Amino acid sequence: MSGLGRVWNRAAWLDALRSVLRAWKSHHASTIVAVIVVIWLVSGTALHFAERDTNPEFKTFNDSLWNVWVTLFSGLNSEPKSHVGRLVVSIVLVVGVALAGLFTASVASILIERALRRREVSTLEMSDHLVLCNWSPRVLEWIREVHSGIVTDPRPVVIVHDTPDEVVLPDKRDEAAFNDVYIVKGDPANEVILRRAKAAQAHSVVIMSDDRDDRHADGKTIVCCIAVKNVCVQERQPNIVAECQDPKYRPHMRKAGADEVISAADFGLRLIARASLFPGMTRVYQELLSVRRDANEMYLVPVPAQLVGMDFVAAANVFLPDRTNMKACLLIGLYRAETMMLNPVGGEAGPLREGDQLILLSQTLPDLSRLQHPDAA
Repeated sequence: MSGLGRVWNRAAWLDALRSVLRAWKSHHASTIVAVIVVIWLVSGTALHFAERDTNPEFKTFNDSLWNVWVTLFSGLNSEPKSHVGRLVVSIVLVVGVALAGLFTASVASILIERALRRREVSTLEMSDHLVLCNWSPRVLEWIREVHSGIVTDPRPVVIVHDTPDEVVLPDKRDEAAFNDVYIVKGDPANEVILRRAKAAQAHSVVIMSDDRDDRHADGKTIVCCIAVKNVCVQERQPNIVAECQDPKYRPHMRKAGADEVISAADFGLRLIARASLFPGMTRVYQELLSVRRDANEMYLVPVPAQLVGMDFVAAANVFLPDRTNMKACLLIGLYRAETMMLNPVGGEAGPLREGDQLILLSQTLPDLSRLQHPDAA
């Protein structure tokens, strides 16, 4: 082996050793081992002095240590003769069972964590995926939604977080939604890390509020938006969705590059207001926001060429006749440039144009490729 190979091999072993030591420290395994050693030495010493004159099994200090070790992990080997010895052995038996259980649990936790860490990757070769910046347990439900069984083409999820140990995901065998989830270690405000996560090739980049930053979470989100925008300098740019804790920072996030800013507090207050005026409205919004096979969602789709030039009423009538299956949908509005028109009245929408996006209410993503112009029917 060359000198360079030996150096690399030594560095790899050192990295592996550091990783093991960090895992042991995080799971307090070293503390448990230290307690076992202390119990072993103290009990061995006590039994040696209590039994050495009457019991040959504890005559020497080494014999006492051996018998205590056997007692700790497999049960009583030599019965003590004195009352003090029996008391010590009783304590050792109880403590031994407890410590053995704790040690086994710690080792199991380390092995499980290392298995989960296999999701952490240093390089990625993918595109049209979803990049998620920052981690919070709230994200688990987000992953379940974007990987719901009703989603026809689920996109891989790449989580960017500076502390991968905090990212605890369910086992892939228990929940299929977590099959295609990967972790890139690093600060999501770092452009090098974002390039490693292939943010520029992503379908969307979602920036969650970092709960650890408390009052400064929105500030970090703004910095992340700027970093993502700087990385995505080519013509095709991903949709940037940012979570905002304080609604007053929404304009700043938009200026920083966020295409869509979501404020849970703002939405929550509006929902409470609607529910107070019209009881039962929360169920309507819950239905629209739930991704399930039997739930209706709103979809934003490009206007088909067959409908360009038609007015809104005529286009809406195209979708009405077929109400026989789950693909039945309703046209409820359209999105033109920066203007959102829901339930437009009169000639407000005018003729549909190329570049418009239709807002459809449907149980599944509508397939408009076979949609026919009413004159062709």
